[in-house]
Amino acid sequence: MKILSLNCQRGFQAALESFLHQTFENREYNILLLQEVDDKVFSFLNHSSYKALRVFNDETEQESQTCIVYRQGYKLIKNGFQSFASMRNDPWKGFKHPSFGIFWVDLSIDNEPLRVGSLHLHSGIDRKARAAELRLAKELFLKDTYDSAILSGDFNAGYPGEVSNMAKILAPELVCESKDIGPTLDSRLSENLPHLPNRIAAFLSLLNLRIPLWTDHFFVDSETHRKYKIKCRALPDRVSDHSPVEIVIS
Repeated sequence: MKILSLNCQRGFQAALESFLHQTFENREYNILLLQEVDDKVFSFLNHSSYKALRVFNDETEQESQTCIVYRQGYKLIKNGFQSFASMRNDPWKGFKHPSFGIFWVDLSIDNEPLRVGSLHLHSGIDRKARAAELRLAKELFLKDTYDSAILSGDFNAGYPGEVSNMAKILAPELVCESKDIGPTLDSRLSENLPHLPNRIAAFLSLLNLRIPLWTDHFFVDSETHRKYKIKCRALPDRVSDHSPVEIVIS
């Protein structure tokens, strides 16, 4: 089993389309767990060998930006979604964050059930918001879950010790497999949006400085962690401000 996780940055980097096209042509991955998939990026996911799935977000009245792509031969059993768009009050009154949430699917692969989830936690300075979202995500993701479960995505962890705290929140049911992959976010490639972290990143990029952050992670259920050989790594491709991250379970 080989799975890729990537924050697609809404197609902000021109190289994303060709990267995804080549990924599908190579049929290298069983599943892709994606974040920040808008209509533009979703159009890149059309391939005869794969099925791309997202759901409508009633809270923001648009399609969700968490997306899961899986091989056509797999059977979809059911799916679930929870928006985090309003879990933190924004300085701009009434502004919601359409990209934040968790989307999960239950698949049957060779008659074996597997639950996979794509997660995107709040960005910015409010670590308490991320912790609250992660606790809710854990509750929903592990409810009536199958024996095998894999959760991945953009955790937006930026503070010292925040990744360790997130691992404690998800323990003991889920185990972090990405603890050694290093930073996955290059702030020099982030968009200059009207939010404090983005403005700071844009200013530092003018000075050719960057903030490397360890934001993208894979967690697997404790039984899978115990039974199988697992490798996780960040890929060198620069197709987003985030590195693609892959996990191989064998």
